Amino acid sequence: MPTRRCPREGSASWTRTRAVCTGAVSAGARVLQVPTGDTDLAATLGSVAWLPRDPTTRLAPGRFERATWTPDGSGTVVVTWSPDGGTARVEASGDGAGWLLDRAPRLLGCEDDVAGFDPPAQPLRDLWRRHGRRRIARTGTLWHDLACLVVQQRIDRISAADQWRRLVTAHGSPAPGVDGLWAPPAPATLARLSPVDLHRLGLERTRASTLVGAGLALARHQHLADDDVAPGTAALRAVPGIGPWTTGCLAALTWGDRDAVIPGDSGIPSLVAWALAGRHRADDAAMLDLLEPHRPHRYRVLGLVMASGRRPPRHAPRGHRQDIRRR
Repeated sequence: MPTRRCPREGSASWTRTRAVCTGAVSAGARVLQVPTGDTDLAATLGSVAWLPRDPTTRLAPGRFERATWTPDGSGTVVVTWSPDGGTARVEASGDGAGWLLDRAPRLLGCEDDVAGFDPPAQPLRDLWRRHGRRRIARTGTLWHDLACLVVQQRIDRISAADQWRRLVTAHGSPAPGVDGLWAPPAPATLARLSPVDLHRLGLERTRASTLVGAGLALARHQHLADDDVAPGTAALRAVPGIGPWTTGCLAALTWGDRDAVIPGDSGIPSLVAWALAGRHRADDAAMLDLLEPHRPHRYRVLGLVMASGRRPPRHAPRGHRQDIRRR
């Protein structure tokens, strides 16, 4: 099992690491070297790229790029590494560059604590042996993650990817420092849109209204991403249209919560049941029962299940895309 760890923020090694920030290397860009030990950065950062052809994110061998929105404005983070190098180079550009560099070790999984996780039985023990270098990333980009998740509510992944791409390219901005990427629109930008504006991009009134309301709310809630996960997700649940599925995903992605669970998903319970118990179908209650013995690492177990590639047999055709033209 892995023994080397990223330095904890505030430790002596973190202070030395932060000191190697070399200043501007191009207009508006800064660089930070982050010790990552033997973390599998491709798997760790791959968990941030949830949708295919996401215009805000690119992942290639040894390279991760993401354009995002921060409280200081838009910014782009570029992470590069070599196999078994033990160090990642992080470059950030744009108005949000400093904000992104301050939180770069979190994004790389350096805050993820695997202490006490030692599954005694198969198949989880084998999954941990094979994927034990994967860590849980913490993005901290609450608005980016929330907007993308609202688009994904109640529709299939391919439709969500298409609508997210249209939303970002229509109302976002070209990524600072990296060609071909787009930063998502700021909360205030979407808060000024009407549901009719978003309907043109494929979002029906329910998700459009939720997205506009979330844009208004994020002016008050962006700071919560740096605090504990429980008060942050509780505050977000007060926003109309933000329910347990969305806050569960945010707990995992934005806060990097190793014990997060994602209720209300049409596929995750059966994935967990198939991988851990060989059962074809399950509901939320059955999933929670299977995950309960693994507290406080339930999301780590879910990540291992997803990384395993094990999927239950399919017994029905895929659902059809929703036509919202009359909705």
